[in-house]
Amino acid sequence: MSKKSFRWVGFAALGVFLLMLPHLISEYRLNLAITMMIYSLFALSYNILFGQGGLLSFGHAAYFGIGAYANMLLLKHLSVSLPLSILAGGLMGGLLGLVFGVFVVRMRGVSFALLTLAFNQLIYVTAEKWRTVTGGEDGLAAFRPSLHLWGWEIDLFETINWYYFVLLIVVICILACWYFTHTPLGRLNFCMRENEERTRFIGYNTYGARLIIYIISGFFAGIAGGLTSSFQDFVTTIFINLDKAAEILMMTFIGGGGTFTGPIVGACALTYINDLLSSWTERWTLVQGLLFILLVLYAPNGLSGLYLSIKNRYMKKQGRS
Repeated sequence: MSKKSFRWVGFAALGVFLLMLPHLISEYRLNLAITMMIYSLFALSYNILFGQGGLLSFGHAAYFGIGAYANMLLLKHLSVSLPLSILAGGLMGGLLGLVFGVFVVRMRGVSFALLTLAFNQLIYVTAEKWRTVTGGEDGLAAFRPSLHLWGWEIDLFETINWYYFVLLIVVICILACWYFTHTPLGRLNFCMRENEERTRFIGYNTYGARLIIYIISGFFAGIAGGLTSSFQDFVTTIFINLDKAAEILMMTFIGGGGTFTGPIVGACALTYINDLLSSWTERWTLVQGLLFILLVLYAPNGLSGLYLSIKNRYMKKQGRS
């Protein structure tokens, strides 16, 4: 069997597993799997900037949060359909990416990181103080509505129905992100990461390209935020705070930003580890921090990088024997 055929067989097996998963695990674990899927999309949106573009952002939670608030406001006050409200969350994330991106994509390195942090805090403070719209620290609550398709009503309060709904949206978005990496703009993103001056020298408009990439990243983060607020039937300022910004950075780093699947691995791993540690001890964040330090010291390229390193060593040994 060729490598390409083996890969497609693996994708097919994964698809069957995901479709059968609700029938194999408890409802609690199914909710954990839904969280993993949503944060996988969030991590992928961040990796467009970090892993593929080489831009360290401390403000990606702003686009996640604005998507969550937009989704909840539309559900609460306008009673729009859930797919449209989640799409609106993505569009709001992209729009915010346009507004902030005009300023931040001019910067690089520390300046870029600090400016994204400042903009994130701006959105956080706005959400906290604008209580008439956002509810402040108390947040907003709205039940996710049923889904109506061709005369059929699907109750999304049923965990299994919600799982398949999230799975469909996340898979579509992941495929879109994968397609983006293979477009000319996606390849240009890698080129700018390696040598932006040379990319500009050969005639590319790096500022315009960076801005479009920043908008795309914000759009998918907004989709993830909309899904999360619908999942929890609630949104508050914790969706935008620095803990959320640091969490998505950790997920991407743990999985490995150098590969496409690395952020997905990192999001699933950190979500599971947090759930496991919190059931063992109240000081689970301390253990999480120690694990992260060990990973930085001994696997700086993340879990995917560690896997590739072990694989390359094995292949070299096989070649010598």
